[in-house]
Amino acid sequence: MKRTAVCILFLSLYVVSGLADSYPRQPDVDVTHYEISISLNDGSNSISGTTRIDVRIRGESSSGMWLDLAGMQVDHLRIDGDEIPFTHSNGRLSFRFGREYGRGETVGIEVRYHGTANNTGIRIGENRYGRRVFFTDNWPDFASHWFPSIDHPSDKATVDFIITAPRQYTVVANGRRILTEFLPNGFKKTRWVENTAIPTYSMAFGAAEFSVTSGIEALGIPISWYVFPRDAAAAEQKFRRTDRMLRYFCERIGPYPFEKLAHVESNTQMAAMENANTIFYSETLFYPLPVSEDPVPHEIAHQWFGNSVTPADWDHLWLNEGFATYFDALFYAQTDAPVSLEKLMAKYADRIFAYPAARSRPVIDPRLTDLMKKLNPLNYEKGAWFLHMLRGLVGDEAFFEGIRHYYGLNTGKNVWTKDFRESMESAAGLDLSAFFRQWLHQPAWPEYRLEWDWNDKDRAVEIRILQMQQTGLFDMPLDLVLSFGSREETRRIRIKDGDSRFRIPAPSPPSSVEIDPDGWVLKTVSTAN
Repeated sequence: MKRTAVCILFLSLYVVSGLADSYPRQPDVDVTHYEISISLNDGSNSISGTTRIDVRIRGESSSGMWLDLAGMQVDHLRIDGDEIPFTHSNGRLSFRFGREYGRGETVGIEVRYHGTANNTGIRIGENRYGRRVFFTDNWPDFASHWFPSIDHPSDKATVDFIITAPRQYTVVANGRRILTEFLPNGFKKTRWVENTAIPTYSMAFGAAEFSVTSGIEALGIPISWYVFPRDAAAAEQKFRRTDRMLRYFCERIGPYPFEKLAHVESNTQMAAMENANTIFYSETLFYPLPVSEDPVPHEIAHQWFGNSVTPADWDHLWLNEGFATYFDALFYAQTDAPVSLEKLMAKYADRIFAYPAARSRPVIDPRLTDLMKKLNPLNYEKGAWFLHMLRGLVGDEAFFEGIRHYYGLNTGKNVWTKDFRESMESAAGLDLSAFFRQWLHQPAWPEYRLEWDWNDKDRAVEIRILQMQQTGLFDMPLDLVLSFGSREETRRIRIKDGDSRFRIPAPSPPSSVEIDPDGWVLKTVSTAN
């Protein structure tokens, strides 16, 4: 997801490792599939829907459950065809199954409902050209404002969309389109089927009068874009390198996890939203010409990190946003020769330093329960910096081997940060627990003060490095570079104490002394000598 400017620049009940978010879990049930039928119309913002849900029992037995559903009126609820009573209040639809279901059995639930879209979860209105449009907008937990669900990323499922709308609208959704049927009353029924389990925040459909570009592919993956007709030229500029991005990410990460990739112009509340294989972009990104490619690589990277490998907990959102932010930078540094990764990382560092909470809050922050406020430079830019520093620590070969191992082992699954750590430790042959702890669970960054002097008697450079931050010490390897005219001497040193001192023999006084000049560590440095 790409944040908008208003989002600071732009997941029972059990706790895993003390870091589970506050969403109440139902450990005995698992939604495996949604079939969502929605009827749209031109006359009002009302919708009517029927959602059929397959629930697998994963405990010893279960006799009931609840679903998230807010802002809709329930007409009936059936279990395996039988209508049953329910209670619906405070966004929870609760019911009994009518009998005890045992481990491995599947419960078939059908909920019929209706209501009025209020721009939470589903947005109905006019685009900037005055044309009527319909778009879902689920992040973070707004899917349940238009269909009943377990609206939390820990419960992924496959999904079918059956959308009935006036026939002038083209409908696009997750997965593969298997039906377009024109109805006799001036409406059209469109069915899309997503066979890969995805989180509810990534389930999406849009309906508008689109101009559709298709017939493009990369590595056998069909690529298309759905945009408002007057923005077709801008879309060509914005999406022209999609095939190149897909090839780069497949090479670095692993096989693309879905059947297609569609870009969709929309009225999403965010600048962009990474809905699985059906990415929504705000219409504000398509003017004025020429338009920027941003944030296309970021959203494509999310297809691996977020949609396929999904955090089990909102507190580990950095596994989505930090990865997408860093792989966005890697794409540009790899493919656009003038773009320097060091400069991109420096830009990210500036955003972290400018964020007021960065000195007091860590990346993994269970105290921050407002999910919208998790869209901050800690999960995005500091998450990206964590990956950059990890790469600098273990080296390119181990880093990308660890990335591929992590993705390959967890494709389609829910993960915690420890899953990523274990993959990286396996690839690097190192214990990385201290590194993960200080950069993800400790706030701020090292604030180094570098002092050095020339000892003429001993023919040596005397160096002192202080850690000035008040939030705890960092233990990091750093490159120390001494310049002697046109010659440089580099030493790898370890800074773990508040006051570290070194004496380096040299034939003459250096012209300068620098620490980490290539920018592999998030830090600030002041000097005095």
